[in-house]
Amino acid sequence: MNPNFSRFLMTSLLFIGTKLSAQVPGLYNAEQEWSERPALHQMPAAYKNSSAVFLMDSRTFLYKFEGENLLQFNYVYRLVKVEDDKGIEMFNKVYIPISAGAEVYDIKARVITSTGKILNVPGSKIKEEEEDGRMYKLFAMEGIDKGAEVEYTYRVKKSPAFFGTEVFHTKAVPYHQAKLLVITPKHLKFAAKGFNGFNVLQDSVVGEQRLLPGFSENITELDDEKYGLKDAYMQRADFKLSYNLAGNQDVEMYTWKELAKKAYSNISTFTEKEKKAIARFVAGGNIPEGIGEEKTIRLLEDLMKTNINVDEKLVSEGADNIEFIVKNGNTNNYGAVRFFVAMLENKNIKYQAVFPSVRNQLPLDEELANWNRIDETLIFFPGTGKLVQPADAVMRYPFVNPYWAGTRGLFLKGTTIGDVKTAYGKFDDIPIEPLEESASNMEVRARLDESGDSLVIESKQILTGYNAVQYRPIWKYLTTDKQTEALKQIIQAVAKSENIQDITAENTLLTDSWENKPLIIGGTIHTAELLERAGKKILFKLGELIGSQEQMYQEKARQLPAELQFAHILKRKISFEIPAGYAIRNLDDIIIDVQHKKDNRVTMGFASSYKVTNNLLEVDVLETYGDLKYPLSEFETFKKVINAAADFNKIVLVLEKK
Repeated sequence: MNPNFSRFLMTSLLFIGTKLSAQVPGLYNAEQEWSERPALHQMPAAYKNSSAVFLMDSRTFLYKFEGENLLQFNYVYRLVKVEDDKGIEMFNKVYIPISAGAEVYDIKARVITSTGKILNVPGSKIKEEEEDGRMYKLFAMEGIDKGAEVEYTYRVKKSPAFFGTEVFHTKAVPYHQAKLLVITPKHLKFAAKGFNGFNVLQDSVVGEQRLLPGFSENITELDDEKYGLKDAYMQRADFKLSYNLAGNQDVEMYTWKELAKKAYSNISTFTEKEKKAIARFVAGGNIPEGIGEEKTIRLLEDLMKTNINVDEKLVSEGADNIEFIVKNGNTNNYGAVRFFVAMLENKNIKYQAVFPSVRNQLPLDEELANWNRIDETLIFFPGTGKLVQPADAVMRYPFVNPYWAGTRGLFLKGTTIGDVKTAYGKFDDIPIEPLEESASNMEVRARLDESGDSLVIESKQILTGYNAVQYRPIWKYLTTDKQTEALKQIIQAVAKSENIQDITAENTLLTDSWENKPLIIGGTIHTAELLERAGKKILFKLGELIGSQEQMYQEKARQLPAELQFAHILKRKISFEIPAGYAIRNLDDIIIDVQHKKDNRVTMGFASSYKVTNNLLEVDVLETYGDLKYPLSEFETFKKVINAAADFNKIVLVLEKK
């Protein structure tokens, strides 16, 4: 979460803690889940083929005052049935994450073996360790066997979080039952929403407490699937503080509208010193007047990204201050947004900040304003309909992270009321560059060398749009020898060989994205890998010239729609000089045609064809992915298109003497 939002939340916390004095009873009695005499459970019939199942996953969040301070107490209880060696491996160690500033305590854990023996985990064996930069409480579940149950519970004491997300989905373990309970003083009212089958009930008041429950049953595993973005499909509950009934009962707290106003103020309000600093910086860029809005935006972005280093982990005091950034040449993500906005305001360019609902993460919900979900920022230009991603050093207008586009987002639309600058927030579609802008094309000409045992392949890869964007940093950040090494690896997609000559590259600048100039990578490959002799026949592995292709197998029923980073096309033109005295006997193997159309538009497809003129074989391949998302109803066709490319990759032409 951006630092300015965190500061705002802390201010709100202090207000609630000091102005309100309502008290609630002691900690909610969550121990009801933990039995002193546990009995083994039968594996539910629905999970007889599962390695393990959460018989119960119960999470309780209690907000209560201690003196004038509001604190949050979490109680987590989990009971797992383990059936086989894989299940034992998954649960023979338990990791409990420790958040900064939080206290994890009162850990209880035990194994109930398949014979009913209870093996408690002693406190002396609960360790605190760091892994991958995160702290955990860690303990082993010794004695676990097939048919055993793993049971553990713990508490967390921390500063209150006014926004929460609890996910009840894993890729390997189903849930038999899952429960959520948010308990607050009765004057603090949370809103909550369940997704993908998780149920949230109406809250109720019991004594001095307000209880907000949620539950689900029989949550199946959600596997990682090729071309599947599963975060949006996981069962979860979002919740947030919405009303302080001891204050103004009619005013909802922490809305998208409120966020839009505060965020816009933070990124677009500058001191006079900051305005002067940005004016000097922009003037140093010598951007001509009268060149038009789009060219000015391009030059401003490049000026900033060429001279200012963006480090998302930079926490120096003043890292988001314009004077500091100009002086030190460094900033963080939030500072990059402020800096770019200051440049736009200096040039009087109309813009809108956008908080995207990132497609490969948990999405924003337009009804329930979870501010914690706001991390990324784009700048949208109403005058051009295009975007800039200020904090990404390699992206250039109009390209941004493709997962941040082609989605919905909260647009901050600035306005002035009297002398006050403010904004209203509105969810709208975030544009993404169209299909025609991103291509991965190839021109390949192959012939036998003089020995007849090897191929000479002249290859040219022609990349546009996002396909080019991902490679252009090579020439920005790598040394010359590393550039050559990287280019060889790219060219080897055509044919694996260490003998690559005449390597060339055109339109390698990051700013070549402005006009979407094609990045062209060429080279001459000498290889014997694609030829085999079978008696008097020559076997030519034509299909491998398009590069390796993945093949999709689906043993289980597909759960997720197919979703791509960006729509794109792939055109390949392959020419092969048929050696004198030879004919190709299986040319029709080249013909493949798998397409799907909507309204006479090809939304996805793989089509290959050929023609022979004199001794020249010319093959045309067109692969199309015109949509970002393909629903489950179209998945089988999508799979056929993917597999058609894999089938082409396997084509071997048979050359025989005439």
